[in-house]
Amino acid sequence: MANASSQLSDRVEINMKSIALVTYSGRPELSPSDQTLLNPLKQRGIQPIPAIWNDATIDWLQFDAVVLRSCWDYYKHVGAFREWLTHLQDLDVSLYNTQKTVLWNMEKTYLRNLAQKGVKTIPTIWTESAVNLSETMQSRGWDRVVLKPVMGASGYSIHLVSASDAKEKQTLFESMLQEGQVMIQPVIEEIQNGELSLIFFQDEFHYAIRKTPGESTIFVNSAYGGSYMTTNVDDETVKVAQSILCIAHEQTRQDSFLYARVDGILVDSEFVLMELELIEPGLFMDIASPDGSERFADAIDTVVTKGEQ
Repeated sequence: MANASSQLSDRVEINMKSIALVTYSGRPELSPSDQTLLNPLKQRGIQPIPAIWNDATIDWLQFDAVVLRSCWDYYKHVGAFREWLTHLQDLDVSLYNTQKTVLWNMEKTYLRNLAQKGVKTIPTIWTESAVNLSETMQSRGWDRVVLKPVMGASGYSIHLVSASDAKEKQTLFESMLQEGQVMIQPVIEEIQNGELSLIFFQDEFHYAIRKTPGESTIFVNSAYGGSYMTTNVDDETVKVAQSILCIAHEQTRQDSFLYARVDGILVDSEFVLMELELIEPGLFMDIASPDGSERFADAIDTVVTKGEQ
């Protein structure tokens, strides 16, 4: 693929604004979801250019805005990714979502911040040192738990532990601690009913996706056989998701998020937050198309053309 700088010369209209849709080397032409965004943006007079975040040949000043999309390897190159964010800030490049938001959302400790503000989240033990998994699970009454690194994505280094194999997986747990802080969470059995992803553009709710685990697993990621479909959610669930975004605004000082994905499950009809995705969430526009991509294009048009955020 030609690099982003050379693609700028291919604009159909000299006065078109251009934006970088940031991706990674594994998806140089963007994800299938993000590809549905290309024509709607062009129809609004905006030239979208796929741009790999760590491509050293790219001059980021040539874009009117930079929109993070499928930069799905950032957590494997944390130092370089932070340096890149700082570089964009030094260049005074318009980044969406903002650098402060991205840095806050990179580590899952943001969930602890939200819980302290009253958001209902999955009970979590945050630890930087080894604890006895078997004894911890027994004391909490947890038959199954998941181990997660504080930084990761797409199911990276997530492990399921049951009471019967906790002693066996103690060594695995301790090896994870060598890489950083680890989260221990009970398995919420309602995950079998599906995880809900509520999609927002500029804080306005547009559609929801139900992600169902694959057979004989609790994981909804497609790599584990998970399946996705559009779904309806009730007004109360949307209100809870909106309240979560409001608290996140206070934490990040970003007035509105260009895009946000609020992931959770219903437990006794109450929405429990699993993740708040503000960096590079898949937005399932290929499933919710054409409305999804049209609405996201509208939001991008607003911030790029009018400078609103």
